Amino acid sequence: MRRWCVLLALFVAWNLLGYALFRPQRIDADVRAPNASHPMRIVSMAPNLTEILYALGLDERVAAVTGDSDYPPEAATKPRVGSFWLPNLEGIIAKRPDLVLSLDIPQQRSLAARLRRMGYDCLVLSIWTVDDLFGAIETIGRATGQHIKANALASGIREDLVRLGRTRAGRDRPRVLWVVQREPLRVAGRNTFINELIELAGGENAIGPTLHKYPPVGAEQIIGANVQVIIEPAMMGGDPAEQRRRALAHWGRLASVPAVADGRIHVVEADAVSRLSPRLAEGIQLIAGCLWPAEGGE
Repeated sequence: MRRWCVLLALFVAWNLLGYALFRPQRIDADVRAPNASHPMRIVSMAPNLTEILYALGLDERVAAVTGDSDYPPEAATKPRVGSFWLPNLEGIIAKRPDLVLSLDIPQQRSLAARLRRMGYDCLVLSIWTVDDLFGAIETIGRATGQHIKANALASGIREDLVRLGRTRAGRDRPRVLWVVQREPLRVAGRNTFINELIELAGGENAIGPTLHKYPPVGAEQIIGANVQVIIEPAMMGGDPAEQRRRALAHWGRLASVPAVADGRIHVVEADAVSRLSPRLAEGIQLIAGCLWPAEGGE
């Protein structure tokens, strides 16, 4: 009988150990790095996460970033560990990080799971909306011991948004077409953070509710949408003036569209409007300048 009790105890202990070692990891942006309340070597796996770290004054603790982390300019001097879409696991490990910050996308969730199994602390953050950005700033602040600076940063951005909103209050909202790519034509729908930026800038998305976040659309839909402003993010490394010339030529075939007839076609710097980062107010101001050119547009 005693032998069976011992065997049962060993069986239970083995199963508990197995559960502890191999249970699915809960990836949650609200989890604090468990073993590093003040991590000194941080690896950032996305450009907007890098911007948050620098905005919190953590630049000296950043051990490595992705190749597309180019703001602030000082970030370009940090060692690279792959790209946003293709992280370099070996490169990350070589930097001996106390904390790895990544985004809630499949490639980086998989990366975080592998790193956690190897004993590294990771935070996976969902930043799909403006509210998510504030949550990410505060979470990173708690994980790095910079919660006071994080709260101040989030509050400052919120105040900027309120101030920008007051300047647009009571105005008609121009109907905006946000072009993701021209051929085949794909645009930003309403269930996107781009839609939030358009509305915060004082505009209205010309595209109604759609099944996809970035739906393909045809010329007939554009004509029927009464588009008053067309905005395209500039391609990386290209000449903005040349890109705008090509945009004018491309859209010239739809002369009946108000935005084309009035020449309200804008090519804007991509980073400030394509990343949910501490530069949020700057991106909104950039969009607002396209809606009301007299206030700082092209």
